[in-house]
Amino acid sequence: MSAILAEPVAAEFDVVEKLSRIPPFHDLPTAVLELLRDQSERRHYDAGQTVFSLGQYDGGEFVVVLNGGLRVSVADPIGGGMMIEDVLPQGVFGLEIAIAEPDQALFQTISVTAEEQTDLIVIDAAEFSSLAAGRPSLMRNIASYLAENLVAKRFGAMATQIADEQRIYATLLECVERDVLTGIWRIEKMPKHREIADIAKVDETVAAGAVASLIQDGVAERDYPGLIIKDISRLNTLAR
Repeated sequence: MSAILAEPVAAEFDVVEKLSRIPPFHDLPTAVLELLRDQSERRHYDAGQTVFSLGQYDGGEFVVVLNGGLRVSVADPIGGGMMIEDVLPQGVFGLEIAIAEPDQALFQTISVTAEEQTDLIVIDAAEFSSLAAGRPSLMRNIASYLAENLVAKRFGAMATQIADEQRIYATLLECVERDVLTGIWRIEKMPKHREIADIAKVDETVAAGAVASLIQDGVAERDYPGLIIKDISRLNTLAR
């Protein structure tokens, strides 16, 4: 860890006021916020500095971003991909981990860096859990905060998936032609899933799933090497 500054939160530093603005701690009694302050450490990082290197984070603390920002990277050890999440000012990293105490093997894929000059409040997870267990107001705040985050992520992911599928269907529409004799709408030669994905700028698995859904729902029918579009109106609707 390469923090330029790592020190207990000074009494004159108004962390109580700052924490009171952040959703998990909003409207908590001042006495509770003062206890949080007493369990905290203030750290400063320069842009590009490592906060937690890969495998270093152990769930023993969580951080509140006062200013600047963090980039959290979670590696996929199987697929080799990387999930990226930015934590902005007044954002929190690691709170759900501090509460849930999941298997520590999950932490081995996490790394965190400072995106710019960044000041953090770092709170000990064990002390925080003990504090929260005896204070219903704090537990209610945490439950509400985590539920709101879960809803935002779930429905945000759904919206992203819908947008990806719309681009796939729009790509397929570009390939559709109507037979002048039979009146059948069809794709004479179906592009490979990789080709569709590249045009629509989505993952290949999403393209494959979208095509499979068209067939399963009766919108399309395989006709090697092409595809018959049985419901062109439905495909037009899906593409919009």
